[in-house]
Formats: sequence, structure tokens, C-alpha cells
Amino acid sequence: MTEGNGGQNGRQGEYVTLNWGCTRCGYRVEGAPPEQCPECGAGKEDFDEVPIPGF
Repeated sequence: MTEGNGGQNGRQGEYVTLNWGCTRCGYRVEGAPPEQCPECGAGKEDFDEVPIPGF
């Protein structure tokens, strides 16, 4: 008997929340990266996807 997605392999959810980090100052944001970093002013292209803790 199985309920829910139950496993650690996930990938069955409706959406995936991404974390993004600014490569210039380290500012992190959940969801879509901003057009401009609120900390250092870097552009959207300066954000890289970073792992979500616990996944």
C-alpha cells in the first residue's frame, strides 16, 4: 500500500521551487531570480541555480 509520492526521488510534484544565488555577493532568493540583485545591483544573468537544503 502506497500513499503520496512517498520516496526521496520526488520529481512527481506539480512544481519545483528553485533557489538562486548571486555570483557577485552571494544573495539568495527562492523562486525566480530578480531582474537586479537588491544587495549589489548585479543583473539577472549573474544569478546561478543553487541547491535547496534538504533535497
